Amino acid sequence: MAKCQVEEEMDLVKMDDTPNEALFTVQNCPKATFDSEEEDVSKNTHGEEHDYMEHYLPCGAVVTRTRASVWRMMVRHKKPIGMMSSLVLLTVYIVYFCFCMRFSFGDEGSLRLMVGTVFLVFIYGKIKLEAQVQNVFRTWSKRIKKLTSLRRIIRWLLYVALVVFIVVYLTTSNLNADNFVSLAGLTFFILLGYLISEHPARVNWHAVFWGIGTQFLFALLILRTNFGYEIFRWLGDRIEEFLEHTDKGSEFVFGKSYRDHMFAFRIMPLVMMFCSTINVLYYYGILQAFVANFGWFLTFCLGTSPVESVNSALNILFGPAESPIAIKPFLPLLTPSELHAVMAAGFASIAGSVFGMLTSFGAPANHLLAASVMSAPAALAMSKLIVPETQWTKIKPRDAYNIPVPKFNNILEAVSEGARESLPILTSIIANQIIYIAIVQFVDSALIWFGNRVGVSGLSFAFLCSYCFYPLNYIMGFSRSDILKIGELLGIKTFANSYYGYHLFGKLIKNREVLENYVASTNGTWHWEGSDVILDWTNRTLPGGILTKRSEVIGTYAFCGQNHLAALGVAIGVFNTLIPQRKHTITKYIIRANITGQLACYMTACIAGMLYDETLT
Repeated sequence: MAKCQVEEEMDLVKMDDTPNEALFTVQNCPKATFDSEEEDVSKNTHGEEHDYMEHYLPCGAVVTRTRASVWRMMVRHKKPIGMMSSLVLLTVYIVYFCFCMRFSFGDEGSLRLMVGTVFLVFIYGKIKLEAQVQNVFRTWSKRIKKLTSLRRIIRWLLYVALVVFIVVYLTTSNLNADNFVSLAGLTFFILLGYLISEHPARVNWHAVFWGIGTQFLFALLILRTNFGYEIFRWLGDRIEEFLEHTDKGSEFVFGKSYRDHMFAFRIMPLVMMFCSTINVLYYYGILQAFVANFGWFLTFCLGTSPVESVNSALNILFGPAESPIAIKPFLPLLTPSELHAVMAAGFASIAGSVFGMLTSFGAPANHLLAASVMSAPAALAMSKLIVPETQWTKIKPRDAYNIPVPKFNNILEAVSEGARESLPILTSIIANQIIYIAIVQFVDSALIWFGNRVGVSGLSFAFLCSYCFYPLNYIMGFSRSDILKIGELLGIKTFANSYYGYHLFGKLIKNREVLENYVASTNGTWHWEGSDVILDWTNRTLPGGILTKRSEVIGTYAFCGQNHLAALGVAIGVFNTLIPQRKHTITKYIIRANITGQLACYMTACIAGMLYDETLT
């Protein structure tokens, strides 16, 4: 019986020819398999190959049993071994951190290391102490809820304090009539949002008030303090630096000329990288902690739900195609008002991936970054004004840890799965972008054709919008000489493409820089010829002319949003791919969300116009 068993097991090994199968047969063979009698049978029947297996199998059995014993021991003492390993790694990192601080303290790299260390310690500590923190929070929440009258008094005191602060600041600052025109514009856009509100009687004015108030405080921090500006500039540089690593992969796949096709070969790979990054953050629990903590903070301040609040914060750094991916597990649970706020926040912001591209067009980096930050509370305020909440939110801050997220065996699976999941999103974005731009161009050509039939040349969306946007540009506080020109650019940005509108806007900014350098170096003269500027001494033409510095600053904020018509295609493509079961809600609110995003950008421009001071720009 033993001989037959040996022959059968050896035949299995020969057929499969894999070490794993060999080890399997060893573990199932009796001890008699390896005595001298079985050894002779093996040699006589199968020759030299079984002579090799004779020596190989006992060694493999020993290794397998030893490995299993070690693994059982590690599992049995998992907690002390984990603590010892963590202590060793922590000691090594502390030594490395101290050496870095001693070797090169004060440069940008040391600052980055300090910020990263503090962030990781906070996340780790928050996750470990989550239960204790929640117990303390619940206790104080119950106590505060009992003091209803006190809460109401504190809320109204904060309202009055913020209003008094804004009034005192505006009246004591060096402001002119144009600054107060922008204040009137801010009031107009708030009233306009209320008039087109879906449920005017259900508006939560607490969220609207603190959204605008937070926006104003952000503007003060970034526009009027060097400290605030440097912080957000540093954050923007780090995000741009991280995303630029995608360029190496794009260059390898598409060649060195991939930048010639900016959208397909540079912007789209960023979406792929972002999907993988989000999966990694979910794998380590970092994004859940961010949603729970930062979402609670914004919910406490603005009275909005944690998911829509966090999405607005994500849109400071990421665009409308990337940010929804970060909150993908929460999307099916959102109310219509929350989903509208998520879409509107995307339309009111720019992507961190195109931040560098817009600055290369000529947009001022400091004002562009400030506009990105200020658009987050502006989008929330305008969203809750136009589509008020009529249902109870299904997600609480603590639920971020309970929402089912994809389970990955390791980080490599998280990265590869994220890249795979990005493919349908990429194809949907590209397809919708192509078709919506084609439709806009068809309508534009049709208007030109109809205009030519009656002898009116140049009748287009851009031409019509230069006059349609005139009252809006006036109340935003643009310089009188630039209102028609800005109206035409806003028309191109809104009905054609945001990037193209920003490109034309940037050309006018660069024209002013060329003119200033020309005057400073040659002290030469210049004059207007139509809408162009002619430099007399060098006989150079600056097409489109120039804008005033005030118009440049306010324009940067008004243009800071991907809310052109083609962006509707991008948003529909992304959301229909992520939550196909909510297609009806998406199509119902997508246009309203686009309008909300545009009004949020105009509100931001008004606040920039209120605080504009040419001596500080």
